[in-house]
Amino acid sequence: MNQVDPASRLGQVEDELNRHVGAVLGAAHGCPPGGGRGWDQALAWYGVQPLPASERVGEAMGRNMSRGAVPREVTRVLDAIAAWALRELDAIAPYVGADPRFAALRHRVGTLSAFETGRYEAAVMSAAASSPSVGSIFANASATAGKAPWAMVKVEPSSVLVCMHCGAPQQRPLDFVCKYCRKSLAGTPATGNPGAP
Repeated sequence: MNQVDPASRLGQVEDELNRHVGAVLGAAHGCPPGGGRGWDQALAWYGVQPLPASERVGEAMGRNMSRGAVPREVTRVLDAIAAWALRELDAIAPYVGADPRFAALRHRVGTLSAFETGRYEAAVMSAAASSPSVGSIFANASATAGKAPWAMVKVEPSSVLVCMHCGAPQQRPLDFVCKYCRKSLAGTPATGNPGAP
């Protein structure tokens, strides 16, 4: 032991465990659907490899998540925290094994991943079910595109004259002299058709 009273260390481990779990769940809950830069940093901090992007997107879409990291990654981070806590508890077990707080903390660490992931999923899924998804700009845009005032406007196709010499568009109707090169918009180009595809 590092000159710390084992009973004090038990309290420290519990405090650190609470702090880490709170930080991880906060980072997971606060990120965009499937994860994000902040969540990736949390994964790296705890030494957990992120899922491939395709799996993240698939799980987030399959669960209809409007925000939050995917639960599989949350579980993996919680497993890493639980492994750390078990090592700390094993180090002080000979000194505080009879303490009822030790047994309670050991039980909590043993069920940490399952319990906290379940709470996290309930929070993320209830948020997804209770509010419309605005997590993705494109999903929101496509969902509301029909509600826009201009959705019913019909636009007829039109043609634009381009200069045969430089490719610039006609600036004013009935003005057939290019504003940029001062040549006739129509006619035979000197060096080919730069406006053609």
